[in-house]
Amino acid sequence: MRAFAWRFGETGLRHSLVLALVLAIASAVSLGAQSKPATATADDEIVKADRALVAALEKGDHATINKLLDPDFSWIDTDGIMWAREDALRAGLKPLVPSGPDVQITEHKYGKVVWIQNNVGNKYAAHFWVQRPAGWRLLHTNEIATRPAVPGENARADFTIPCVNPCKELPYKPLSPSEKAALENWQDQESGAEHHDMHMGDNTAVISSTTQTPRKSATATGPTPVRPPTPDRPFISTTPALYARSWDFGDSVVMIMLQPTWGGKAYWSSRVFANHGNGFWKMEESYHNTIQAAPRMQAVPTKETSSR
Repeated sequence: MRAFAWRFGETGLRHSLVLALVLAIASAVSLGAQSKPATATADDEIVKADRALVAALEKGDHATINKLLDPDFSWIDTDGIMWAREDALRAGLKPLVPSGPDVQITEHKYGKVVWIQNNVGNKYAAHFWVQRPAGWRLLHTNEIATRPAVPGENARADFTIPCVNPCKELPYKPLSPSEKAALENWQDQESGAEHHDMHMGDNTAVISSTTQTPRKSATATGPTPVRPPTPDRPFISTTPALYARSWDFGDSVVMIMLQPTWGGKAYWSSRVFANHGNGFWKMEESYHNTIQAAPRMQAVPTKETSSR
């Protein structure tokens, strides 16, 4: 840049600085398009659609509901029950977080996926909007009414639990390059190595059924130290995945998983993954909704390292 300015004089310098500023702004916009939170405003297209759909669900306005719900729509309620579109409509489900001036709205945009959270008090609703050829549609809803953790929940095992599922095996086969890349990067994140925080998006604030004080998850630009296992604190794998389904939207992927919890109940995880370039994906959003009817499950010590 300096050589260019000296060669073309003061005018060239001014042009160079302007060009550099334009390129810097363009670069920032490009990099922020997938991970920078957007302010939820009343005139935002998806926010307006979200409000209209919430109101329609409250009133039973089926014309608006059918227009804005995706054919693949699913709804996880506060009991951890997964409802398919047709069943949710037959049951006449109503939004956990109603429409109103007290609702706090958070909007994050990831290309063809827009994540909206509606929150009032301890009630949280994540709405996963996706861009289809016919327009924006609501693909998935996960609703959580948080509560204090029950004493003794999620007991930590006193023996090593290797990460076979999900690190090496999964009851799921990705069908597109984006789904494959998102899944492999998540497996790298959950492997117990030093890459967990590297794959955590800047917006991620995991909401679970026992979240009392939501806060953003730790992030990192490189590997972070991991506490080595000891006899008193052995390595415990992340919880396995028993079911998974994903939707590919190019540089963003929506994924739903069913996962048990060591010493606790199984839960649904609803996530958004985004491509940050060169095949490096991050988990941008994550909701963990406990299945209240599930029994508590615990790992059993075994010498085998494969689930097969």
